[in-house]
Amino acid sequence: MKASATFLTALVVCFAQNVAAQDSIPVAERSNKLEIVRMTPEVAGILKKTRPVENKSIPVPKFAVKSANNNFILTIGGSITPVFGYDIGNNLYKQSDAGISFVTSAIPVPATAGHKSDFYINPINGSVDMQIVGLAGTDNEISGYVKIGTNGIDPSIVLQRAYITWRGFTAGMKLTLFQDDYACQPPTIDPEGPSGCVSNVAYEISYKSKSYDGFRFAIGLDMPTFYSSNGYYRGKDYPEEDGKQVIGTAEQLIPDIPAWVEYSFSQWNRVRLSGILRNFAYRDLEAGKTRHMAGWGAMLSGNLSPSSKVIFYYQFAYGRGIGNYLQDIAGKPLSFVPKDSELGRMSSSPMMGINFGVSYNPTPKLQFNAMASQSRIWNVREYCNALPESENYRYALYAAVNCFYNITPYLQWGIEGLWGHRQTWNIGGAHDTRIQTQIAFTF
Repeated sequence: MKASATFLTALVVCFAQNVAAQDSIPVAERSNKLEIVRMTPEVAGILKKTRPVENKSIPVPKFAVKSANNNFILTIGGSITPVFGYDIGNNLYKQSDAGISFVTSAIPVPATAGHKSDFYINPINGSVDMQIVGLAGTDNEISGYVKIGTNGIDPSIVLQRAYITWRGFTAGMKLTLFQDDYACQPPTIDPEGPSGCVSNVAYEISYKSKSYDGFRFAIGLDMPTFYSSNGYYRGKDYPEEDGKQVIGTAEQLIPDIPAWVEYSFSQWNRVRLSGILRNFAYRDLEAGKTRHMAGWGAMLSGNLSPSSKVIFYYQFAYGRGIGNYLQDIAGKPLSFVPKDSELGRMSSSPMMGINFGVSYNPTPKLQFNAMASQSRIWNVREYCNALPESENYRYALYAAVNCFYNITPYLQWGIEGLWGHRQTWNIGGAHDTRIQTQIAFTF
């Protein structure tokens, strides 16, 4: 008891000395001192302006290290989200590129006998982020954001986001400007999200304007990445078994160019028109020359909120050669494929993605969500028939319903039902149903 009293007395003396010392520091110097503070609405507003808006994003942390005048702010936050559930009708969880992500393009076709159900517990679903803001509240405010985490498949830590923002310009590894962050989908436990959502992480430099009476615009440059035929023709007129290579690779010199213009009545009453231009270079080995081909995409998206408790989400995207930007088709060699009618030439594939969703928030702690989506591609039947089963893709359907309850500001519980169907060109289709739940701890 005596030791405790001595310790308390020493602590009070140290605190008093610290206060007295601060009173002797000039105001200009005192403003540069750093302090750990509980998050305030003012600081949270500064941080939110440049944090990513996406499914499974980490909320603004509860504490910050800052200077008295907010010229410097640093936060470190994260989430730990164990998930467990059942697959019924297929074993999508066991697919190498799926795990807890409900990737409809990875649903095995046909479903393997004896493997049409699976129970899983997945604790490797977490991430940590750091954000630094300098000169906050001034015209030269600059922000840096970094996020690392797991992918829900293996425990490896990977870089997920890394970018800086200054005067409306953003550069680094981020969600593509072609994606409408607010309209893509309501929240899901599933990290993947709807099959037809326009969603892609790109190395990008972009500019977003300020609001002019509700009107805003943006334009960017994305580092080009393509999934094509890998230099080998597999069309119906010139089969692969002929052993003749007629298409080769070429260096990509022209970036993808995404842009959008939107009008907002409010944050959740808005409409956006987006577009993207692509250029694909390849070698025509028959003619002995490098050729170029255009790809393009257009998207209408937005939100509608008839009341403070209800938000609707919508997105319709269509284009040619934009597979890298569509959630379910990204990674498949289908954006640019060999042209059956002309040896040595290629063509861009038409494709689309559609999403609709709704959120209902009866109380600040409780949220219900529902969504449906479709992704589809055309003009690749003969090419897909020569590909492995895993890359034979015609269309996919996705549906999800869920409920989230905020137990505390740090802890959230959720439960979700998912259904997906994948259809191929020549071997039929298959579906999977998933029921899963999570406990999300954020800090």
